[in-house]
Amino acid sequence: MAPVDSEKLRHHLDHARRSLERLQRVRDEGEEAFLADEMVQDATVRMLQVAIEALLDSGHHVIAREGLGIPRQYADTVKLLIEADILPREHQESFLRMVKFRNRAVHLYDEIDSPEVFDILQHHLSDIELFIGAIAGRYLAPPSEEGSEPRSEERS
Repeated sequence: MAPVDSEKLRHHLDHARRSLERLQRVRDEGEEAFLADEMVQDATVRMLQVAIEALLDSGHHVIAREGLGIPRQYADTVKLLIEADILPREHQESFLRMVKFRNRAVHLYDEIDSPEVFDILQHHLSDIELFIGAIAGRYLAPPSEEGSEPRSEERS
């Protein structure tokens, strides 16, 4: 097995972070502004989809390089990362909901309503932050002591 490619991982996570920053700006404009602009609504769904895909791409990379298995579906990516204690087990349902939303955005896009999307902006962007933090904290943050795991504050 080859080691995790930190540059590739950083690329995926940086892309997710940039999408997250844009999503936070949309959220901060407020629900009224969001619901008044169909272009913003459509762009927000796409930004959520891309952010989630970037997270899944980072997960696929880790799984492949660590030899953790072969994910057959996106949900398997989350499950394998949790089984390997890379993602926090207590957030499994939140991560699986992200995957389901991504799948709906790609395949059932006409079934996503704008109030649901704004609810995600208000209550679930932290799930994206948590995923980024778990991967970055394990693979990108410098260890606090030689040979030890990254500091706990870098993992969250």
